[in-house]
Amino acid sequence: MRATHIGLVGSWMLSFFLLMGGCREKPDPPVPPVPEDPVLQVSVPGAYGVPGGNQVYNEDRHQLSVMDCPDGTQVYRILDPGERKVLSIHNIPATLRQGERISLHFRVMVNGYTIQSEEYTDVVVLKFTASRIWLKKDDATYFVLQR
Repeated sequence: MRATHIGLVGSWMLSFFLLMGGCREKPDPPVPPVPEDPVLQVSVPGAYGVPGGNQVYNEDRHQLSVMDCPDGTQVYRILDPGERKVLSIHNIPATLRQGERISLHFRVMVNGYTIQSEEYTDVVVLKFTASRIWLKKDDATYFVLQR
C-alpha cells in the first residue's frame, strides 16, 4: 500500500510541475530605447537660444577658458579679442551629476561693459564627459561647455 501511495503522490507532483511549467509568464516585450536628446548632438561650445541669438565658439577667432573659483564653482568663457567681447557662464559646480538641476549666470561683455546678463534656474545637467558639458534649460535654450 505504501508503494501505491508514493506512486500516486509522485505522479501528482509530476503533473503539478508539468502544469506549472506550462503556465510560465510571458516575457515582457522589449522596451524601445529612449531617444537621445538632440542637444547632445551639438558639439560646438556656446550658448544656444539666448536673447540676442546663439553665442557660439569659432576656433578661427575665439579663445576658450575655464576658471576655478574659490567657492567650488567654475566660470566658462569664450573670448573674442578682435571684438573685445567676452561671453561667460558662471556658477557651474566643479563636480556635476547627470540629471542634477543647477542655476547659472550668463553674461556678455563688450569693451568691459555688460550688454547682456541673464540668470537661468532649473537648468538640467544632461551629460558631461572629460571634454564637454551639456546643460539644458528647455528645448530652445541650452549650453555646451568645453572643459
